[in-house]
Parts: sequence; structure tokens; C-alpha cells
Amino acid sequence: MRIMVESPHMLENVTTLDSTEKPVKGEKKVAKQKSSNFIYFLIQMFASFADNMTNQFLPVYTRRLGASETQMGLFTAVSNVGKTGFQPLWGRLSDYKGRKVFMLSGSFIAMASIFTMIFAHTPGQVIISVALYAFSFSIFFPAWQGAIADYTEGKKRGGFMGRLLGVSYIYIAIALLAYTFIVPILHISDLAQFRLVIAIAGVNFGIVTLISWVMIDLKNPDTSEDHESMLTPLKDAAFRKFLIVILFWWFWMSLAWSYFPLVISDVINATPIQVAYIAISATLLQAVTSYSLADYIDRVGERRAIFIGFLSFTVVPINYAFATSWYWLIPAQLISGIGRGFGFAALQSYLIEMGGSKRAGNYQGIYQLLWGVVTFTGSLLGGLILGWYVQYLGDISKALTISLLVIAVLRLSSNIVIYKFLPDPVSELQDYQ
Repeated sequence: MRIMVESPHMLENVTTLDSTEKPVKGEKKVAKQKSSNFIYFLIQMFASFADNMTNQFLPVYTRRLGASETQMGLFTAVSNVGKTGFQPLWGRLSDYKGRKVFMLSGSFIAMASIFTMIFAHTPGQVIISVALYAFSFSIFFPAWQGAIADYTEGKKRGGFMGRLLGVSYIYIAIALLAYTFIVPILHISDLAQFRLVIAIAGVNFGIVTLISWVMIDLKNPDTSEDHESMLTPLKDAAFRKFLIVILFWWFWMSLAWSYFPLVISDVINATPIQVAYIAISATLLQAVTSYSLADYIDRVGERRAIFIGFLSFTVVPINYAFATSWYWLIPAQLISGIGRGFGFAALQSYLIEMGGSKRAGNYQGIYQLLWGVVTFTGSLLGGLILGWYVQYLGDISKALTISLLVIAVLRLSSNIVIYKFLPDPVSELQDYQ
């Protein structure tokens, strides 16, 4: 990497000027002292763990409570659209009002909603709690991405994002390994084991709330009335092309999202500890690829890095289609770890580069809103199709195998579209800075 990015071990403070702050006439703009980058790594670690656990364990937990195939599709759809439906509003507000208040409120509500899941006894109760959690995430996430954009202003962001995610994945892997050692000692039921890991996720979001309180907000409230529209990013032709290409890919991705927990729960009947092992296998490679290949994102560019990383997701449904035991899923998790660790870091860097510090929250919000609509549709449609297919074949295992193989072909096709049509992350707005 040609421009130095702070490592997680560098704790010195740096001063910066908020590029979007408009000083009062006659006054000089005052430099703010940045929080140590250690604060950013801590927030990413604990927030990633909490969200990762809700993604890995909660769908299987919901199925064990008796959710149908259609309810599993609804679970995924509600989660996706809830996380993204209000992000344009919160993202735009954080661009003008500052990041901290939204990070604090979002992480606190996330903590509370996760704790309610522990007491659920029906799939419907879980889905209601998931809707509240998703709403809180929509408050927290664009503000957090905006805070990263503020912190890395003037630097190459791919390397920093890779290291940020890499450290968080290492923490997730270590925490899950600890879970696999502790749970056998407790001698509790499978449902209690699921509830334990969900409770730990809630504690992690509680820690995020406390850390957010001490973080220095680099985005000063803007009291001027000359605010851009929430839809300003859609005036950017390059951003519109990006949305068309990347959302086409996400639609085919989301079709299978309700299928994976069904394979884990129904086909291989994995225990909570086995689910943890499956998650660990993905997280370890995510950590390695995020951290070791961080600078590579800046060398090859975000566009090419996204394509390389996302190719790995084509293999995952093939592996799940033929799985008969939990350890059969390890290769799929290892391969997908490359996509999550390298491709997702490149995607986040891409969005921050295109929006810049001034519009990071707004760009992120529009993208996440449309992502939620598209993946809501894909997940719900996938669940409905599978439910119909199970009734037709009378065998969920066979229905899952055929469906996953078809989706693998569709994912490969959408990766070709990314390779040919995804633009470089350069905004085409005339006043872009």
C-alpha cells in the first residue's frame, strides 16, 4: 500500500479538520483530535460478533422453534428489509447531525431486541424481535460507515477496511472457540445453547454502546439549511450503474439464504456446537484474507477485488447441495470466507470511496435500502418456491439439492455481469469532492 494506514497497534492520536463543517463567518475552523484507531477496531469487533451470531445461529434457532419453509423465507426477508428500509434517512441525518447519537441509539436498541429473542417460544415471536433488531441496525450501520469515512479521509481505505474486518473476524473465531469449550461443561439443552450465544451477542452490542459514548465524533452538526436531498446519490450516473449491477447479483444470492439453515437444521441436524464449528471455519479464513490481502484491494482496485472475492460464493450452494454431515460444510465455509473477508471489504471500501466523507452516510443508506428491497424479494420468493417444491416432491432434502444447484448456476452468471459492467468507484456528480 502506497499511503500508510494506521495498524490496530498504533494508538497515537491524530488531528484533522472536519471537511464538511461550515464555520461561522469570522471564526476559524478548529481541528478535532481523532479517537485512537483502537476505538474503531473495538467497535467493529463487538458489532461484527453480535451481527454474525444473529446471522449464523438465529435462523437455525427459529427453525428449531418450529418455523415452516415459508416462515424461514419471511424471517430472512424481514431481516433484510428491516436493516435497510430506513438507512437513507438515518444515513443522511448522520451526515449532517453527527455519527455518535445514531451509533448510541442504534446499538442500544439492538442490544435490547436481541435479549428479547432469548425468551421467544414461537417463530412469530422471533420474527417480531428480528424486525426490531433490523430497525436498530438500520440506525447504527450507516452512521458507523460514515464514522469510518470521516476517520480515513485523505487515505487509501481498502487496506484499513481489510484490517478492520480481519481483526473482528479473529475475535469472532476466538469467542466461538471459547463457546465450544464452555457449553459442554454446562450440560444444557440445545435450545438453551442457542439462547446462550444469542445472549452473548446482546452483551456485545451493549459494549458497542459504551464504546460509542467515548468515541470522538468527527462529524459536527451542520446547522445550515442548504442540505442535499436524500436522493442526491441517485443523480450520480456511476452510482446508478453500480446499483443495477450489484443488486442483480444480490438477488440471485438471496434466493438461497433461507435454504442454508434448512440444510443445517433438517438435512444434517447440526447441534449448536457443530453450528459454532461451521461458523469458525468461515471466520478463520475471513480473518486471514481480510488482514493479509488488505493492501491488495488498493493495488488491484475495488472493482476487480469485488469480482475476485464474490466468485467464491458460486461454490457454496454446490457444497450445501450434497452435504450429509456438518463437516461437509467446512469446505463451503472456507471458500465463502474468501468472499466475505476480501470481497466484502472491497465492497465497503468501494461505497466509501464513491460517497466520500461528505456523502458516505447518504450513499450507504440508498444502497442499503435498495439492497433490502431486492434481497427481501429474493429471500421471500426463495422460501415460497422451496415450500411449493417440497410439497411437489415430498422430500425436503431432494428439493434443497435441486434448488441449490440451480442457484449455483445463477450466481455464476451474475458474477460475469459484475466483471463486465461494474464501474470504477468514481462519483460523476459535478460538485463531488
